[in-house]
Amino acid sequence: MSKKSTKALASAALMSLVLTTALSAGPVKAAQGEVTRVSGADRYATASQVATTNWADGSDNVVLVSGEGYADAVSASALAKKLDAPILLTKSDSLSADAQTALETLKPKNIYVVGGTASISQSIRDELAKSYTLTELGGANRYETNTAVAEELVKLGVSASDVLVVGGEGFSDALSVAPVAAAKGQILLLANNNSSQPAIDFVKENNSKVTVVGTSNVINDTVYNALGATTRVDGGTDRFDTNLKVLDNFKDSLKTDKLYIANATAATPDDLYADALVASAVAGKYSAPLVLVDTETSDATTKAIAYIGNNGKTSDVQLIGGTGVVSENTETAINNALKGENPDQDQASEVQSVEATGLNQIKVTFNGEVDEDTAEELTNYKLDGTLISDEYPNSKAVLQDDNKTVLITLDGVQDQNDDLDVTVKKGILSEDKSNTIPEFTQTVTFSDTTAPTLDSVSVRGNKKITVKFSEPVNIGKDEDASDVYSKFKINDKNLTSFGLDTSTTTAKDAVKDSNDYYWTSQIDFYFSSALPTGNNTLKVSDGEDNALEDAAGFPISEVTQDFDVDTLDTAPEIQSIEANDDGTVYINFDRPMDTKTATKAANYKINNGDLPKDPELKKDDTQVKISGVSGLTNKNSNTLYISDNVKDAYGNKVADDTYESFTLDEDDSKPTVTSVSTLDDDTIRVRFSKDVDSIYAVNTSNYKLEDSDGTDITKDTSKGIENITVPGDSDVENGDSTDVVDINVKAKLTDSKYTLTIKNIIDTAKTPNTMDDYTTTFDGSEDVTPTVTGTYKVEGNARKVIVYFNKEMDSSSLSDLDNYKYKNGDGDIKALPSGTDITPSGDNKSAVVEFPSSYGTDKEGSNLIKALDVLDTIKDANGNSLDISYTGDIEDADNNPNTATIDSNSVKVAYDDDDLTVQFKFNNPIDTLDYEDFEVNGVKPSTGSLDGNVVTLRFNDGDLVEGTEKDDSGFVGKSAGYTPTKIQAVKFAGPKAIKITTIDEPKTVDIAGNTIDAISAEDPVYAYDFEAAPKTIAQEWNAGLLEDGTTGYVDVVFDTAIDNSGIDVDDFVFTTSNGTTLTPDSAAVSTGTTVGNEANTVRFTFNNSASSFADTKTIKVRIKDTASIRTIKDNDDSNAYYKASDDDIAGRTITIGTVGAVK
Repeated sequence: MSKKSTKALASAALMSLVLTTALSAGPVKAAQGEVTRVSGADRYATASQVATTNWADGSDNVVLVSGEGYADAVSASALAKKLDAPILLTKSDSLSADAQTALETLKPKNIYVVGGTASISQSIRDELAKSYTLTELGGANRYETNTAVAEELVKLGVSASDVLVVGGEGFSDALSVAPVAAAKGQILLLANNNSSQPAIDFVKENNSKVTVVGTSNVINDTVYNALGATTRVDGGTDRFDTNLKVLDNFKDSLKTDKLYIANATAATPDDLYADALVASAVAGKYSAPLVLVDTETSDATTKAIAYIGNNGKTSDVQLIGGTGVVSENTETAINNALKGENPDQDQASEVQSVEATGLNQIKVTFNGEVDEDTAEELTNYKLDGTLISDEYPNSKAVLQDDNKTVLITLDGVQDQNDDLDVTVKKGILSEDKSNTIPEFTQTVTFSDTTAPTLDSVSVRGNKKITVKFSEPVNIGKDEDASDVYSKFKINDKNLTSFGLDTSTTTAKDAVKDSNDYYWTSQIDFYFSSALPTGNNTLKVSDGEDNALEDAAGFPISEVTQDFDVDTLDTAPEIQSIEANDDGTVYINFDRPMDTKTATKAANYKINNGDLPKDPELKKDDTQVKISGVSGLTNKNSNTLYISDNVKDAYGNKVADDTYESFTLDEDDSKPTVTSVSTLDDDTIRVRFSKDVDSIYAVNTSNYKLEDSDGTDITKDTSKGIENITVPGDSDVENGDSTDVVDINVKAKLTDSKYTLTIKNIIDTAKTPNTMDDYTTTFDGSEDVTPTVTGTYKVEGNARKVIVYFNKEMDSSSLSDLDNYKYKNGDGDIKALPSGTDITPSGDNKSAVVEFPSSYGTDKEGSNLIKALDVLDTIKDANGNSLDISYTGDIEDADNNPNTATIDSNSVKVAYDDDDLTVQFKFNNPIDTLDYEDFEVNGVKPSTGSLDGNVVTLRFNDGDLVEGTEKDDSGFVGKSAGYTPTKIQAVKFAGPKAIKITTIDEPKTVDIAGNTIDAISAEDPVYAYDFEAAPKTIAQEWNAGLLEDGTTGYVDVVFDTAIDNSGIDVDDFVFTTSNGTTLTPDSAAVSTGTTVGNEANTVRFTFNNSASSFADTKTIKVRIKDTASIRTIKDNDDSNAYYKASDDDIAGRTITIGTVGAVK
C-alpha cells in the first residue's frame, strides 16, 4: 500500500528548444495582450528539428555546444546571433544522432565548437574535422571559454569598447543580462571573486569600458577595480529582484514588441536552468526583455506579473516551459495582467505607501483593493520591529471605504519627529484573496505641528450624519462620544433638539488609551426623527483638553460645514435577491436601509422559518446580508418574507406583506486546494477553490505535515502544527466559512521541502461536498536567515571540526573552502590550508571540516585550530547568505548538544519488492553505521544501509529466525515446531507494537564522533508508519470442529494483526473434497481461542456442520482478489491493505486436524 504520493515536476521545454528558436526565421507569434506557451520534449531532437526547419536552404555556419550544461551555451548565444547560425546540441561523449542528422541536412562549411573537451570530447571534434572546418572556442573552464568566444566576436567585427561583466558561478544573473548585452551589441564576460583573470586580461587587451552587473557578493570590489570598471549595476536581494532591476536599468536598450517569460526557481543543485537559458537566448535575438518567475505563490512571481502587466500589453509574449515549472494558474494571472480589464485589475498586489497622520495614527495605502479581514488584523503590522498588537494591544486597523487604505490608530502616542520603521507583514490578501501582499517596510516620521480639522460631513438618508476628522481626536471617556456631544450643533441647535439617538450614536472604531480616553477619526450620529430637509449647517466648537484635541495636544478650532438632507417618501424596493448554497442570502434595495430595523432577525422569514441570527448591512447600507440559513432554504424555489417594520434610512417602511420569491441553484462541485505556500518563516497558507466550512478547515486532524525526509511532524511537540487559523478571524464558530487558512507551526520552516496532506474538508453547500484527499510538496520558508548554531571538536579526531546551521544549506556552498577561515593559536585569521576537505552532512545542515595532518585542535601555535570562521558568502538552499560572518571558538565535543537520537515519527515499515525494510531517521547525521547494533522486535536485520541521517534495516525474503529470535519476537503459532522467517517474526506483534532496540554498547557513530545511546527494551522506539501489507502464513492454517462437536471452523492466519471490520465472508470460498461449497455463518478475528496468534487469525465458523466436516478430509480455501482485508491502525492512524497472492487466489488445501495448508 502506498500512503504517500509524490509529484514530479520537470521542465518540458529544454535548453535547445528556444536556443534554436531564438535563431528561427519564423518564431511562434503570440497575440498582443495574451501569452503563448512554448514547450517541448527532448532538447537534442528539438534543436535539430528547429535548425533544419528554419534553415531549409542550409547554413554555412553551425554552432555546436553541449546540451549538458548552461555556461557554454550562455556564451554561444551571442556568437550564433552574430553568425546568423543555428545552434545544435550534443552529448559530451558522443555526437547526438539528432545533431548528426541536422548536419547532413544543413551541409555547413564551418562548425564553431564552443566549450572545452570536458563539454565536447576530442573524439567528436576529430570526427567532425574530417568533413568540416572547425573553429574551436574553449578553455579549461567556463571563464576561458567565455573569453575565447569574446575574442572570436571581436574578429567577427563586434566592438569591445564597452563590455558587460556578470557573475559566472550561477546561471541566474547571466540570464538576465544576456539579452541586454545582445540588445546593446556588447560582449558579455563572465567573472567571479576567484576566477576573474580571463575577463581582466580581455578588458586590458581591448581597453574596454566595463559595466559590472551584480552585487559585491558576486563580484567584489577587488575584482571590480582590477577590471577597471566604471559602473556597477547592483543586483537585488535574489535572482528575481536582480532580474527586475536589470530590466529597469537597461529599459532604454530593450525593445517592447516581444517579451519572454521563464521560471528560474532555485533548486539544490541549482541546475533548473533549461527554460530560462532558452528564453534568454530568444530574448537576446530580438533585444526583448526576459522576465523570470518563481513558484506560483511567491512574492517574486507577483512582482514579475506586475511588471509584465505594465510592460507587455502591446508585446508578443511567450512563456517558455511546461506547466510543471510555470503553472496554469500563473499563466492565467499573466494573461489577466496583460488584458488590463480583467477581474483582478483593481486587486492589490503590493503596498503603495506608508505614512504617519499625527502622533498616534498610521496610514497604509495599497495599490488595489484588499481583503477586509486580513487588512484589519493587527498582527499583520509592526512598529519599530515589534508587533503593534503586542506593544499597543488596544489599537485598531480599519479598512476605509475605498478598500485600499488602512488607518491604524494606536493606543499610545509617539514622540515628535520620531523616525520609526513600519512593517506590513506578508499576511494581507487582495480583496478577492487571489494575491498575498509581499512584506513591505518603510521608515515614517511621526510629526504633528497643526491642529486637527473637520474633514467631511456626510448624510445617510435623513437620520444619520457622519463626521470625519483629519486625524484621531480625543472624545473623552465614553465610547458613544457623549462627552463631546455639546461640541456639535446643527443650525445652531443642540443635537438633542433633533432627537439624537444615544443608543446607536457611536465613535466609529474608537481606540481606548491607557488613561481610558477614547480616540477616533469618525463619529456617526443617529437621530430618532428626520433632520430638516434641504441645506443644514454643522458647527463644531473649539476643542479643549480631552475633548476634540489631537495626540500632540492641539485642539480643533471652531468650524462650520454645510450639508444637504434629501427627502424621499416612497417605499423602499427590492432590486434583487441573491442566494448561495452556503446558506447566505443577499437582499439588494434601491436605497440605504435603517440600521435598527433592517438588522433585526425578527423582521424576516425564509420559507416561513425564523432567521437564526441578525442580518448585517453591506454596500453602503443598501444590501441586507442574511447568513446561516442553509437549514431554511430549498433547492430551486424559495420565499422571503419582510415585515413592514423594516424601514429605509428616510423612515419609509417596506410595503405591507412583502413576499419575494428567489431561487437557489444546487452546488455539487467539490472544493479543491488551489495553492499551498509558506507565508512567513512559521506559517503555511492554504487556499481553497471555494468557501469551505471553517470548523473543518481549522481542524488540525484534517492535516498531515511531513518534513523533507518524509517524517510526520504534525504532532511534534517542538516543530509540529500549533494551530490553524482563518486570516482576520480569531474565533471560528459553527456556520463560518473561509477559502483561506493559515497553518501555524511551532518552529521555523527551515527544511527545503515539506509535504502537506489535507483531507475531510467540506464546503458550505446545503448538501456539503467533500474535497478529495490532497497531497502536495512545497518549499520551506525563504524568509529564514541562515545562522551558524555552533562549531565543535569531533570526538576522537583532532583534525576534524563540525559546524552546524539552523537550516538546510546549499551543498556546493557548504563544501566551498572559500566560505571559511580559521584562527590559529597565534590569533591569526587564515584561509583554510591546502588539503582541507569539507564533507556536508546528508541533510546539509552541518558539515565536517577535516584539516591536513599537520593541523588540529590539539596542536599549538600556527598549527592549532582554535576557531572556525564561517563567512557571509555561504548560502542556504534558498540562496540566502548569512547576515554577518560567524566567528566563534571551537567547543569541546562534550558540549555538543546535537546528539543522534531516532525521530520516532520517522520509523516506517514497508516492503521493498519481497524484502521488508524498517527505515528511520536520526536527528543528527550518522558517520558510521553498524546495522548489527539494531533489533526489531528482537530480530536482527539481514543487512542495513545509511544515507546521511536515514538508516534502513533490511530483512531479506526467506531468511529464517536464528537463535532466540523467535521467542524474543513473541511469535506463537498453532504449530510449535514452525520456524518463522525474520519478516514474519518482525510483523507478528502488529503495526502498533513493532519496536526498535539496540545492543547494550552500540558501535554506530554520529558525525560528531559519538556513539549513539543504547535503546533498551524498556524504552524502545516504536514504528510510526506501517505500510507492509499483510500476508498469509499458510503453514499455520487449520480446520476442525469446536468443542461443541457441531460447529466447524477454519482458521486463516496472517503474518500481522488484522482489523476485524475489514473481514467479509464473501471474500473467501471454502470447498470440501467432494466439491461442496461451504458457507460460513460468521467470520472474525479470533478471540478467546487457543491458537496463540489470535490477533493475526481470522476464524470462520460453520454452524451445524459436523456431518460436512466428517464427510470430508480436506477443505480448500480460496481468497478473492477483491478482498478488503487490512491491518489494524498503525501509530499514524492508517491501515495497510492486503493484496491476495497468486497462491491465495488459486487456493490452498487444509487437511482437517492437521496444521498447515498446501497448494
